Amino acid sequence: MLNPVLVRKLKYDGSLRSAWPGDLIDARGDDWLIVFHDPERHQKQPPEPGEPRGFGIHTIGLREPLTVLHWFDELGRFLEAKCDAALPAALAGRTIDFVDLDLDVIVLPGGHHYIRDRDVFEARAAAMGYPHDVRRAAWCGILHALRMVRRGRFPFDGTPEALLGRELAARGPL
Repeated sequence: MLNPVLVRKLKYDGSLRSAWPGDLIDARGDDWLIVFHDPERHQKQPPEPGEPRGFGIHTIGLREPLTVLHWFDELGRFLEAKCDAALPAALAGRTIDFVDLDLDVIVLPGGHHYIRDRDVFEARAAAMGYPHDVRRAAWCGILHALRMVRRGRFPFDGTPEALLGRELAARGPL
């Protein structure tokens, strides 16, 4: 059963960075929402340059300062995960908004990972006047992502792969 939602990534000043249609496929208590992005149903335009093509499993923190977007190719093979430091998301009707705080942890096949955009974070924090608690939330989100990756904790415990398998199996035979 389809459960359409729109995930919107906002900048700290409230401007829209990007939006992804998807289907809400799971929730983990009051902490996380999980959205499936299917290129056949949801991708109306080509992805931004450098952004992977294929299926996405988006794990969105409602309490944690973090969202994680796992990307898979058309055969379901893991391509990368992007962990965005973000203010906890808000749900209003069928729209899920989160404020991106610029810092990212990128996770590659095999578990290799690195922090990206420190310079972007510092520049935007200064330009947009991030308060101390917002700066702290960004780094807490990054530290949380690193712990999750290194310890194999949700959503780096195989959950996105299992959910993708369930979604693809629901389509029937290839």
